Amino acid sequence: MSRNKIYVLIFMLYTHSLLFAQFEVNISAPLNTDVCRDTVTFIANTTNGGVAVSGVLYTWDFDDGTKISGTDLDTIKHLFIKGGGFVVRVDAEKNTNKDYALHKIQVSLTANFDGTEADKQEAMCLGQTSGLKGIVSPVTWNYKKDENIELNPELIDDTKTYATIFDYRIFNKTDVLSAASDIDTIGIKLEHSNLSNLKIELFCPSGNSIILKDFGGANKYFGNPDNSTASWYYWTNSPDNGTINSITPSGVSMPEGSYTSEQSFANLTGCPLNGAWTIKITDNQNLDSGYVYAARLKFNDAVLPVQWTFTNTYSQYVWSGPGVSNTLPDGSASATPTTKGSSEYKFNVTDNFSCPQDTSIFLQVTPASFTANPTEGPFELEVNFENTTTWASNYLWDFGDGSDKSTEENPTHIYTYPDGRYKVLFTATAIDGCEDSDTITIDVSIPEAVFNEPPNVFSPNGDGFNDFFNLDVEHFASFEGWIYSRWGKLVKKWNTIDEAKNGWDGKIQDSNRDATPGVYYFYIKAVDYHGQEVFKKGSVQLFR
Repeated sequence: MSRNKIYVLIFMLYTHSLLFAQFEVNISAPLNTDVCRDTVTFIANTTNGGVAVSGVLYTWDFDDGTKISGTDLDTIKHLFIKGGGFVVRVDAEKNTNKDYALHKIQVSLTANFDGTEADKQEAMCLGQTSGLKGIVSPVTWNYKKDENIELNPELIDDTKTYATIFDYRIFNKTDVLSAASDIDTIGIKLEHSNLSNLKIELFCPSGNSIILKDFGGANKYFGNPDNSTASWYYWTNSPDNGTINSITPSGVSMPEGSYTSEQSFANLTGCPLNGAWTIKITDNQNLDSGYVYAARLKFNDAVLPVQWTFTNTYSQYVWSGPGVSNTLPDGSASATPTTKGSSEYKFNVTDNFSCPQDTSIFLQVTPASFTANPTEGPFELEVNFENTTTWASNYLWDFGDGSDKSTEENPTHIYTYPDGRYKVLFTATAIDGCEDSDTITIDVSIPEAVFNEPPNVFSPNGDGFNDFFNLDVEHFASFEGWIYSRWGKLVKKWNTIDEAKNGWDGKIQDSNRDATPGVYYFYIKAVDYHGQEVFKKGSVQLFR
């Protein structure tokens, strides 16, 4: 063969390879698809005919609502903050060349720690021990993309078009809708005041679309007009009814059920199964409106891949915290808090993705406590004590004044003369013998004596006004008082403060005879609590 023929053959082979070169992107990392809720690095490689390509615009979609684009952004880190299955998609584009790649990631699920608890739910005494029970149950995730629920119902009127996207990523890149039967169900849950105003369409990832319900039809409600209860309307390959627009319902509302699509599902034949399938609702009138609550798009089970599911299981149980014992294989332990206050105890496990998980419980150690009311005042002070220790079952009170101790839960104690500061010691004991104590100081004082000058006239005539000659006196250790007539005859004798405060009713003592009107003289002799003698005298005019 001549040299020229060889050159021609080489040129033809080279040209053939260029003509059939394929622009292709794939994701080569991460190799481990079971990851923790952490930052994961992804690497995309784009080639054309096996040769690496630069200057590529990459768009990353992490299937959790996060999208990032950038030229030559072939390596990217992403933090997954929720557990579950995610299909990461990267789209590569340069000039007219386009391709995409998918990569499944299984992110560790949040462990179910229901049942993890301490046997002491209430406050406890320092030194008591609580049992800890660690429970963790397997958690399963299942792939489900066929229903979009609106957490807040979406308004549809002539100013607002409704659209919801079903982003499928579980099929092979080459899988397409091959027949109408590949679609199982399309559904909308909504209410609207006039169905004739609405057009409902389904768009496939390549942009092709079909009309499920066109503008027109009866001037009827979608849903229930009385209470705005939404209804489900479906389009299937084997519907129970004709098209929505061809039916005139007997009532005020189009009944729930399955209907015939205005355009055949077969019009979508050839649409790629992966990608964004969109249900769109348009309202062309401004007089009526409504709300969408949910939408469905379900492919035939025969088309769907094997259900994607995974389960997290758990091992390596360990309790941690102050005064905690070794953890037994069943997840149980015991804890004896070392300080008063709140102590945290963590139940740590490791899932089958090698991801640590934990939950916390808190043991509350409270000191012995009580209240006293009042905490100060003059002697003969009556104080009410109240136990406020929730864990106590036995009580001991030392009132600090040498009196007998009390074992009541809420005793009352009277502090008598003399004055002083009394330290009350309260000891609380739990049912298992654990005890703690608390103190409060009670201040008992000696009040100053009170003697206010009495009125100098009274009229004991029974009219209810000024019928008694009373003394305004307080806080004397001893007290005596006398009232004499102008001739020196004793008509009234007081031996105590209470008698003096009750007063003289104008009758001669030890008889029921009325004293005659006139001037009378009183004499007071008392000793206050400081030992000081007090002498008072005066006169009072008695009128009838």
